Amino acid sequence: MNQPAPAAAFEAPAAKDFKSSYKPIWCPGCGDFSVLSSLTKALATLGLRPENVAVISGIGCSSRIPAYTTCYGFHGVHGRALATAAGLKLARPDLTVVVTGGDGDGYSIGGNHFLHACRRNVDLTYVVMDNHVYGMT
Repeated sequence: MNQPAPAAAFEAPAAKDFKSSYKPIWCPGCGDFSVLSSLTKALATLGLRPENVAVISGIGCSSRIPAYTTCYGFHGVHGRALATAAGLKLARPDLTVVVTGGDGDGYSIGGNHFLHACRRNVDLTYVVMDNHVYGMT
């Protein structure tokens, strides 16, 4: 009797598996490098696969993160990343959705979306990088 082939062992991804070939173009010393590094390490630690993650962003330096990952990504318009991410999560609840943005994107023009995302309590993660200069807007 033929035995089925054993299932391939799941190999947990490493942080490098979440990094794209694009080199970040942030200023030397920018904290966004640390956020990108922490994000890729966290996704690997959680045992996620890049094809099961979507990174959504708005406008500004911090919002370049989707291009620097191998996950699904969407670079939207200023202040609307949370609304886009909430819609994606509702349509595709199987995806892990991470939203990245800066202080202006999240707390100024996107302020109302921030409040409504909290109120709706959609299962997503929002990372706001506040450089205290509000420089790109």
